[in-house]
Amino acid sequence: METGIKVGDVMKTGLVTISDGSMVYEAAKKMRDKGLSSLLVTQGNGDKIYGIITNTDIVNKAIAGGKGQDCKVKEILSKPLVGIEPEADISDAAKLMGSEELRRLVVLKEGKIVGILSERDIIKISPSLYDLIAEKAEGHLK
Repeated sequence: METGIKVGDVMKTGLVTISDGSMVYEAAKKMRDKGLSSLLVTQGNGDKIYGIITNTDIVNKAIAGGKGQDCKVKEILSKPLVGIEPEADISDAAKLMGSEELRRLVVLKEGKIVGILSERDIIKISPSLYDLIAEKAEGHLK
């Protein structure tokens, strides 16, 4: 079901990163201070983004997983990143999120990350697409 709405029209372009060598509590504080639920992760102090850390990663992998807040981001980040082109329809993004059981996709243009698209971004624009996301992940939820 094509919506005519492109990923590039909905994505967030203000990319916020953290180094993989940072402590998890630093990531949690940065998320809180910036009102975010995820940060893109860079290798060392460089610009190469290769993963993402989410509030769910912090809760499930660090705190509940017994690593605690003093572990490093690289110990609990999620990778590899799954991407989509900015010209793709948001219904395609919803299908991809559902099939891959993801809440976020990086947006890639010519191999470079230019934005991030979350499940919430899609639902704000087209609530009916939530069914596509949930339908694909339904097997996982049972």
